[in-house]
Amino acid sequence: MATALAAEPEPVIVIQGVSHYFGSGALRRQILFDVSTEVRPGEIVILTGPSGSGKSTLLTLMGGLRSAQEGSLRVLGQELRDAGKAQLVAVRRKVGYIFQTHNLLDSLTALDNVAMGIPQRPPDLSPSAFRERCLEMLRAVGLEERRHHRPGQLSGGQRQRVAVARALVGRPRIVLADEPTASLDKKSGREVADLLHGIAKQQGCAVLLVTHDNRILDFADRVIYMEDGRLVSSTSAVLNNTRQFLHTIAQNNRQGELTRLLKDLPLPQFAALLEQVTAEFQQFLGAVRMGDDEAFESTLDQVIEAFTIKAGWLLQADRTSLFLVDKERGELWSKVAQGVSGASIEIRIPLRSGVVGHVVATGQPLNVPSAYQEPLFNREVDQRTGYRTRNILCLPIFDPQGRVLGALSALNKAGDSPFDGQDEQRFSEFASSMAVILETWQQLQRLRAGARARLES
Repeated sequence: MATALAAEPEPVIVIQGVSHYFGSGALRRQILFDVSTEVRPGEIVILTGPSGSGKSTLLTLMGGLRSAQEGSLRVLGQELRDAGKAQLVAVRRKVGYIFQTHNLLDSLTALDNVAMGIPQRPPDLSPSAFRERCLEMLRAVGLEERRHHRPGQLSGGQRQRVAVARALVGRPRIVLADEPTASLDKKSGREVADLLHGIAKQQGCAVLLVTHDNRILDFADRVIYMEDGRLVSSTSAVLNNTRQFLHTIAQNNRQGELTRLLKDLPLPQFAALLEQVTAEFQQFLGAVRMGDDEAFESTLDQVIEAFTIKAGWLLQADRTSLFLVDKERGELWSKVAQGVSGASIEIRIPLRSGVVGHVVATGQPLNVPSAYQEPLFNREVDQRTGYRTRNILCLPIFDPQGRVLGALSALNKAGDSPFDGQDEQRFSEFASSMAVILETWQQLQRLRAGARARLES
């Protein structure tokens, strides 16, 4: 007997042809232009785009903080176009809000601030049960032991965690967040985003988050891009942004100029550049599909090569190689490798051969202080290339699913000392960032292969 498919849940937010204006008369200015979209229960949506594009205005309309002027805006079944104060207040009570500034009350403890997320205690909830629910939310964000601390006694990340608990304690059906990670450092911002994601999914509420923070784009089920008051294709917007960014890099890479520029770039500036590049590619991957662009592929190859070589310089290594898995041929091949003269060469070795093969097979890093005393070391590559390997540091590179994409290998640290624990840590951080760039490259290869297969069929 056929089983009936479960009906898709009704959207909690439905926006159709919404336009909005500020000011009046000669000063009247249109902010939103014919905006249409939907958000469903349990869905986490990021709304991104340039400053001044209308993101926060759209968020305030969805939250019932002002009435929609043109088009239709339905939130939890309530039409908010020309809605009155009582109707807007009724909607607000079912929505949780998180802002860039946590907006906690300095005179209250963390627990009391969370309780402010429920302005009126439900009649069926006793005072002790109400307090326990607030404590449960603090526990969920990892701050139970700080329940008696006031905001001034908490770090920025901890204050924003309290704001997340306050927004979710009332078990809202919708959470609206406006730049909740903008004032936080990378680690704290990621922690807050992950907490919000986990708790919201557990409670089944929809989340719409406005952000400029490319570091958390993978937090969302869907990314919506807004520009000049209009929703535009997220794919085309991301493609254009990334291509413009890479075009700038390519302009500096004529005849290897990017590689030379990176050589003398101090570590803090290089770390910032790597984070920016990684964020661009993370956003690019979030667009799901990529165009068939040979210029883009060429620039991407140059970026991978330049950044791999820079990793070697940071470790004071004589050579740095990037090996990728070629499953079809059962080999590891060098996406980036240098010969004795420094020119690019290609190396192909059996999949489980040598130090690199061992690292790829096991997913474990390997620090070899003396290459010719290491049983795993494949001397054939040295014999073929004329290079003499003294010591090796090799780390695996993983995709987001935990599969090994390949490995980074640094050879011959300057001086007489082998690579140490600090080198391993630095190389590991670099490998994690390179994974996003390599995933983009591999996805482009798959799309190209699919396009060729369609042409040949």
